[in-house]
Amino acid sequence: MAKKRPKQLAILDEDLCTGCEACITVCPVDCIDKISDPAHPGYAMGLCTIDMNRCIGCKLCAQVCPWDCITMVPTDEVLSNDKVAVLVE
Repeated sequence: MAKKRPKQLAILDEDLCTGCEACITVCPVDCIDKISDPAHPGYAMGLCTIDMNRCIGCKLCAQVCPWDCITMVPTDEVLSNDKVAVLVE
């Protein structure tokens, strides 16, 4: 049986993320990690990344982010964006 998609998903704006890890500490399903790929442009600064396949749409990360770089977006809207939809399988 496939996992039911949440009504909304957390989208992180990498341009605003400082890697403070506030979101990581509150995520109940551990779907947020620090980028560990040295080839990624934001690696040196320590950006966070969200695994949208594990996100349950609880909003906790968006509520605690001191930089307002996490936005809750309706899942249908996320899936309609071709660039982001490939991240949600």
